[in-house]
Formats: sequence, C-alpha cells, structure tokens
Amino acid sequence: MIDPIMTTIDAMPAISLAEIQSLALLDRLDVKFIMHEAQFAQILWRVREQYRVLEINGVRPGRYHTTYFDTPDFAMYQSHHSGTRVRHKVRWRWYIDSEAIFLEVKEKTNRDRTVKTRTPIDAPVAHLGDLAHDWMPASLQLNAAALRPVVSNRFRRVTLADFERQERITVDLGVEFSSDERVVPLPGLVIVEVKQRKFSLTSPIARELHRLQLHPTHVSKYCVSMAMLHPELKHNRFKPIIRRLEAICNGRGSSERHN
Repeated sequence: MIDPIMTTIDAMPAISLAEIQSLALLDRLDVKFIMHEAQFAQILWRVREQYRVLEINGVRPGRYHTTYFDTPDFAMYQSHHSGTRVRHKVRWRWYIDSEAIFLEVKEKTNRDRTVKTRTPIDAPVAHLGDLAHDWMPASLQLNAAALRPVVSNRFRRVTLADFERQERITVDLGVEFSSDERVVPLPGLVIVEVKQRKFSLTSPIARELHRLQLHPTHVSKYCVSMAMLHPELKHNRFKPIIRRLEAICNGRGSSERHN
C-alpha cells in the first residue's frame, strides 16, 4: 500500500530544509493520530494541494534513526508509565539524508505542551557523560553519566508544511523498534503528528482526519518500544495502545472506533 502514498508525495511541491527551519515550532502542541497506510493514502490525496513536502538532497521521505537513553532504573520510562505531568525523553536522532545528528531532550510540560531542545553532535554516542553538560536543560535533574541507551527505532518520515496556518505535519512510515539484537517491525502502521502552536480543526489535514473519524491518540514510540522490548518492566498503561497498533499491522482496524 506504500506505492499510492509515494506516488502522491512525489507529485507534491517541495520545501527545502532551509525554508522549513522557520517552521521549527520547538514550543508547540503535538496531536498524534494512528492509522493504516490505506487510510493515510486517502487523506494525503485529498490534501495534496494544500501542503509542501520536505525534500533533502533529492530524497523524500527522509530516513531517521533514533536511540533513547534512560537511567539504570528506567526513571524516565517510569515517569511516563505513571503519568507524571512533567516528564522527559532523551535521545540522539540521526537525520540520515541531511547528515545531521542531534542530541535532543523533549519535555512535556504541566500545560501539556512539548518543548524540545537540540544540540548538534558529531556522531552517535553511547555515553552521554562524555559530552559537555550544556545540552541538558535546567528542568532535567539527572546525572548524565548514568544515562545509557535502552531502545532504538528506525522509520521514514514525510514532513508536510503549511506556512499560512503555521502548521507542520510529520508522517512516520515503516516503523521498526530494536534493542540489542531484537527487532519489532510494525508493517502498515502510519503515525501522523500535527504540530501547531495551538491545535485547530480548520487545517486541511485536521478536517480529513475528522472526516474519517480518526481521533487524537496518546502514543509514544519510546514508551511502546520499551514496553515491547523490555517486557520485564511494568507496562499495563500501554497495553491498550499496543493492542491497537498490532490490530492495524494485522489489518484488523486502525481508527479510534475502539473508544
């Protein structure tokens, strides 16, 4: 089903990495949706004239490789599982096509906003304690030397931009999780994330999501991959979303109709 998506993407007008920098939205409201490729193919076709698609070095969609870090007692994962209002994720992300690697910290604030800080690094690292500590935001009260890699993911990302509405949409395809030698692919899954300063249903893609009765979903690739690849950890909070992801991959449904 990926072919119809790629056909539409290839026909859409491009936006360069330099142009999209002004739409970084590092302080924003994120709203996620999950669906099957067949549904996203419909949506993309209907909004194809409303957005530009990011192209880097002639490549669309882009390739991403991410590794997440946590403490030996999985303090950050546990804060997500317990629903702590203010919580963090620490990762390096390799933007393969632009040949850039950033050490990134995502903070979910008590106002349910996402604030991301990013620091360029020369290469993937395994020991964050070896780096200068200026990458750590003041809100992250952890010992950098204690952080270690715990899980990774790879995916292809389509990035759509609409400057008129100050909106950026990321669409993740071909998602797979890994830890050590274990790999969990999620075929057919599409994760759409609408990034706006304030979420609005007036955007073209929001209207299409509403038309297909697809509703916002709390899904974290980090939390889901940790629950799948570290089954020794408590993961009751994430069992419902894992079941729904598996249903999408198995072709048994993709919307919020289970709500």
